[in-house]
Amino acid sequence: MGTINGVDFDRVLDDAVKAAKAVVNDNWDEVKEIVENIGKGLINDVSFVAKKKLSGEFNEEDAKVFIDDQKMLARIRLRSVAIITLQLSERIWNAIANVFRVAINSAIGWDVL
Repeated sequence: MGTINGVDFDRVLDDAVKAAKAVVNDNWDEVKEIVENIGKGLINDVSFVAKKKLSGEFNEEDAKVFIDDQKMLARIRLRSVAIITLQLSERIWNAIANVFRVAINSAIGWDVL
């Protein structure tokens, strides 16, 4: 995945997966793939937002709206896994977001997550 504006997103993804695993008590093997997929999607999203910021197409509010939409999609994707309850999906998302928040905001230079 690489580095975006000095932020090593390979490491961020590893840390996010570890954080999510820490909140999943059972069935981690069934959840791990979706968590990794969501993390990779967030990396693609931050790359997209960084390009839009650089080109002047996105301001901070545009970036926030875009990332908010991605958060909603991540929650829906987590909830689609039959073994995940609503409460667990929120705990997983919060664990992922807490790791990605600093990285994304650092890479973009705006507080968008």
